[in-house]
Amino acid sequence: MQLVLVRLLEADRQMQVVGQASDGEEALELAEQLQPDVITLDVEMPKMDGLQVLKKLLPRHPIPVVMLSSLTQLGAETTVKALQLGAVDFVGKPGSAGVPDLETVQKQLLRKIRVAARAQVRIGTAPRRAQISRVKAIRAGKTPTVLIAASTGGPSTLDFLLSALPENLPAAIAITQHMPPQFTRVLAERLNQKSALEIKEAQEGDSLQPATALIAPGDYHMLLESNGVVHLSRDQSVWGVRPAADPMMQSAATNLNTPLIGAVLTGMGQDGAQGAVAIKDRGGTIITEAEESCVIYGMPKAAVETGCCDFVVPLPEIPQKLVDIISTIAGADGPRRKYRAA
Repeated sequence: MQLVLVRLLEADRQMQVVGQASDGEEALELAEQLQPDVITLDVEMPKMDGLQVLKKLLPRHPIPVVMLSSLTQLGAETTVKALQLGAVDFVGKPGSAGVPDLETVQKQLLRKIRVAARAQVRIGTAPRRAQISRVKAIRAGKTPTVLIAASTGGPSTLDFLLSALPENLPAAIAITQHMPPQFTRVLAERLNQKSALEIKEAQEGDSLQPATALIAPGDYHMLLESNGVVHLSRDQSVWGVRPAADPMMQSAATNLNTPLIGAVLTGMGQDGAQGAVAIKDRGGTIITEAEESCVIYGMPKAAVETGCCDFVVPLPEIPQKLVDIISTIAGADGPRRKYRAA
C-alpha cells in the first residue's frame, strides 16, 4: 500500500513524499520530526491505529490529515469518527471493495491533498448548549426551516453546531453534507447520539418537523416539496457533487411557505451560494461561517460574495445566533431557560 501511494503521489511533480511510517507510533515520531504539509493516514495500523494517532497528533501538531478508507460500513464508521476528531477529508483506499479504478483514486487523492494543504485544522472543543427564549404558540405552517450546507470540515462543524442546539428548538433543519452513500447514514447516527435534537438520514416521503434534522443521503439530492415533504432525486450532479446544497435550498425557497434560514458552513467550492441567494430573495435570513473558524473558506466565501448574507459568524457563536434568529421568528418572550453545558 505504501508503494502504491508513493507512486500515485510522486507522479505529480508538485508532490514530495518526505516520509513513510509502518505503524502508528512511527507516524507520530515522523510527524514531529518532518512537519509535513499533509499526512495521509490509514485507520488500520500496528501498535496504534489511525484514530489513536489523530487523538495524540492534532492537539500537539495540527497538521492536515487525509484518511484512507474502504468504502464499506466499517470503513464509514471509522472514517466518520476520524473526521469528527479533526481529519480534513478522506479517500477510498486503492484495492479495497467499492473503490473506483486507480486513476480515479489518484485524481481524488491529489485534489484532496492540495485542498488539505490549505486547510485550517481545528481542534474540537465542547460546545455550550445555546439558550432559547420561551416560545409562544407558533402559527400553523410558520415553523422556521433551517437549511445547512457543509462540505470539507463539515462533520466536525456539524458535530459542534448540532450538539449545542436545545431540544425544544422550534425549527426544522435540513442538511446537505457532501458525502458518499453509507457515510451520511453513519454521520447522522453519530450526530444523533450527541445532540438533543432528533437527527436522521432522510428517506423519501419524510417531512420536516420541529427539533428534528434530516441529512441528505449520499448520491441523492434532497429536494423539499410543499408541506416540507422530502423527495430524493438522482438528477445530475451539481458542482460535481450529489447531494448538493443548492438544489435543497432552491427547492425550499420555491415550495415552502415557512420562514427560511440558510447557513453556509465550511467547505471547498461554491455550493450553497446560489441557494443562499434564492432564500434571501424569498425574504429569508442567511448566516455564513466566518473565515477564522472555517477548515476551508470556500463555500462561505462564495456566499458572502453574493452580497446576500445577513450574518458572518465564527463557529462558536453560530448556535446562539441561530437560536436567537429562530426565537425572533417563532415569537419568543419571557426569561430564557438555562441549559447545562453539553
